[in-house]
Amino acid sequence: MVGVASGAILVPLNSTMLAVALPSVMTAFAVAPDAAATLVTVYLGAVAIAVPISGSIGDRFGHRRTFLVGVAGFGLASLVAATAPLFSLLVLARVLQAASGALVSTSSVALVRALAPADRRGAAFGLFDMLVSTSAALGPLVGGLIVGAFDWRAMFLLAAPIAVVAVLAVGLRPDPMSEAADRGERIAPRPIDAPGLALLALLLGAILLALRAGRDGPIDALAAAAVPIILVGFVRLELRVAQPAVDPRLFASMPFAAAVAGVLTATVILHATLVLVPLLVEVLQHGSPETTGIVLLGISALGALAAPFGGRVSDRAGRRLPALVGTVACVAGLAVLWQVSTTASAVVLGVLLAIVGAGMGLAGSPRQAAALETVGADRVGMAAGTYYTGRYLGGVLGASLAGAVLGGAVTAAGVGLGFGILTLVAVGMLVASAGLPGRRS
Repeated sequence: MVGVASGAILVPLNSTMLAVALPSVMTAFAVAPDAAATLVTVYLGAVAIAVPISGSIGDRFGHRRTFLVGVAGFGLASLVAATAPLFSLLVLARVLQAASGALVSTSSVALVRALAPADRRGAAFGLFDMLVSTSAALGPLVGGLIVGAFDWRAMFLLAAPIAVVAVLAVGLRPDPMSEAADRGERIAPRPIDAPGLALLALLLGAILLALRAGRDGPIDALAAAAVPIILVGFVRLELRVAQPAVDPRLFASMPFAAAVAGVLTATVILHATLVLVPLLVEVLQHGSPETTGIVLLGISALGALAAPFGGRVSDRAGRRLPALVGTVACVAGLAVLWQVSTTASAVVLGVLLAIVGAGMGLAGSPRQAAALETVGADRVGMAAGTYYTGRYLGGVLGASLAGAVLGGAVTAAGVGLGFGILTLVAVGMLVASAGLPGRRS
């Protein structure tokens, strides 16, 4: 578990650390806030396209092998980012990180599922979420300290030693998928649905272009018009394939559909916050990167502490109850932020973000367990890829939303409007959480 989590932390760690460094990157390359936000949106968009492909690769070639390749690739891409002389090359390095991170994301949850028996799966995902969320929690603080002491380039160098630890820890252990097979779970290599994956990548690319908020009017409009056409073609194709890349029938299951909707809305909130808060603290309130790191610490730190509790409770009381309680906390915290964010001190901001983070942590592991329990072990990569596609599309939407609200300048009105919209998104997450399964007989 420690080895798998060591690789999995690379993805959230590099997302939350970068939030603190955005103002420094803006200064280094002389770019506007909406351009700097593309470092987040391009990364998340590339991951959203890559995760379904990664899930199929894991189901076909083995999840441990996929995990090791992804971790090694992420470490190398981070070295490219640390030495990038141009903003465009930094964006390219983020895309390479995304492709490698997608391999890690889907394979890591498949390995966790294989490690745990069914009656302790919620607890296993709670432990996994705690370890991963701890990295996300420490990301802003560590990133703030690194940027303050050195510069933003040094921040990317942290990935290399973590990647080495993950490769050694997982590579020297027996394959958990073999242990799952010994418990009687059917695990057989699945063929890769290349036409389905290609059409899905085209669909996701069109969605991402449509989310760019009018930066290139004709192209964005054409992409938006193409989305429903490609979607219909993709669904028709996948319903005719014996082993599809993404099975549309999964969404006929209320628990799976609710889990995907819940993770999408949760990541809209998280990644919009990771853009809004650093600019609020450092531009409007003239704080330091270290202050931003401390303020953002709560949203992930409390999530890390609440994740094991939420997972254990869901093993006994069902996946729905802890998810509902956690989402109510998110709604409450964001509603107060909507009213006071632009005038609140750093301490108040940190406390309110901690409430939001605790709610997310309580709801996260039950939701993930519910999503991966809908399929057998031989299709867990496909289900994980679908789930993570929703997660990263939500991240792209959240970062794009924050960039669109702020535009070319950071204003108090724009930040306040951003948190108002996120409050409504949290209400949608509450509705989705009601569809998770309740207590089993």
